[in-house]
Amino acid sequence: MSLSELQTYPFEYCEVLKANDPDHYFKAVHVYKFNADENRYLVTFEEYQHNLYILHFCLEEHRDNDDKFNVLANIGPAKAKKVIATCVYIGLSIYKRNPLASFVFTASPTIAELNKTDLTETKRLFIYRHFAEFFFNAQDFIHSYSTAQNSYLILNKKYEQQEPEVVLKINDMLKTN
Repeated sequence: MSLSELQTYPFEYCEVLKANDPDHYFKAVHVYKFNADENRYLVTFEEYQHNLYILHFCLEEHRDNDDKFNVLANIGPAKAKKVIATCVYIGLSIYKRNPLASFVFTASPTIAELNKTDLTETKRLFIYRHFAEFFFNAQDFIHSYSTAQNSYLILNKKYEQQEPEVVLKINDMLKTN
């Protein structure tokens, strides 16, 4: 099955939690949820300055677990692709509302990868890169990733034209985050 044939799960927008300090680089958290058969997922897009949204998702039952982003759900590859595609479609719904939006997908290492000292690319970073390159075209977005930070940046070219130093600003902002 190719990515273009992927189905997604219906999702719901639950709430937005705004930051208390309007001058801070962190602006809000947009919270979504969806059911994937017997599992319920919690998806957040943290909104920052520069129209940047950072994706995090986990099983809702793990939301209070310190390792929530490191735990694998063990749902099999077909369902995992559908879960990731749903998260991407949530991102695309944000892009539809904010045509200057850029995204970061954080590719947290799995529990098994946490103990590796020679880890150059997490399993998730490899997978997210594949999804990002498919769903966010190179005509509208600049793609870059950091194996050191296990993150994938999808930079909106329209915003970059308005703010040519945005990559440096985003990198500085993420280092202080």
